[in-house]
Amino acid sequence: MPDAAIPAAPYAAHAPAWSALILGLFLLAAAIDELRRPGQWHRMIEEIESSPALQMLTGLFEIIFGTLLYLANRGPDGWPAGDPLALVLTILGGLAVIEALTVTAFADLYVRFWMRKLGTRTRPLAILALLLGLGFTAAGLLRLV
Repeated sequence: MPDAAIPAAPYAAHAPAWSALILGLFLLAAAIDELRRPGQWHRMIEEIESSPALQMLTGLFEIIFGTLLYLANRGPDGWPAGDPLALVLTILGGLAVIEALTVTAFADLYVRFWMRKLGTRTRPLAILALLLGLGFTAAGLLRLV
């Protein structure tokens, strides 16, 4: 049962918009970098695979990111009812937390799995990231104007 004595922050309604905008801009920048300099993502994954410190930092960053995304977009009673964007962002945050725990506990296996799946074929993934970035950026901007 939610605590009725604690009112929702007045800016909480903007959390999905800002979350979508920031995530969208990040995805756009990352996709543009990979499309400009093909192979960057593959080299990055190789570096993570060879460095236990980068594996731990990747897990740490992702758990922080996922937790913030999850908590910022949840509704006052849990799942964000009636807001598809907040629901998508909440689910993405939860998935990021699960992935962070997987990377931290099983980095050697997880990164090797992605190296086999991804290989050097990063262009389709970069195009997908570009499209998702455009979608999230547009969704965020449309809510803020």
